[in-house]
Amino acid sequence: MVMSSDTTNEKVVHLLGSLRKKADTPAGKRKILDEFNDKVRRVGGIGRIIDKLNLLYEYFRHPETSRAKKALAGAALLYFILPSDVVPDFIPLLGYGDDAAAVAFVWNLLTKELDRFASDHHHSSDTG
Repeated sequence: MVMSSDTTNEKVVHLLGSLRKKADTPAGKRKILDEFNDKVRRVGGIGRIIDKLNLLYEYFRHPETSRAKKALAGAALLYFILPSDVVPDFIPLLGYGDDAAAVAFVWNLLTKELDRFASDHHHSSDTG
């Protein structure tokens, strides 16, 4: 069964809404902090999405990021971390497409803040 991209996008946005609430809980924050780096290592290179995820992660962890913005960034991070999302990650080629869509959706909402954060807290991708 192949879902249309409109249906997938609607499901991604819906799931991001519930993950935003979870990201704002102590358990959600702990899950992100405990599992993000391991998931990045397991996934390897899915192109520029990893750079965006790393910046979102730093933004999420930064003490000056507002609670509401942390919850939004955290929703994208949880979406990436959780193996069962709209399109399961183990499906070749398609599995990370919805993860990329989730990150892009949140990225577009936070573009100005993330650009400012990146320039103010420039982290080389070589560190880590």
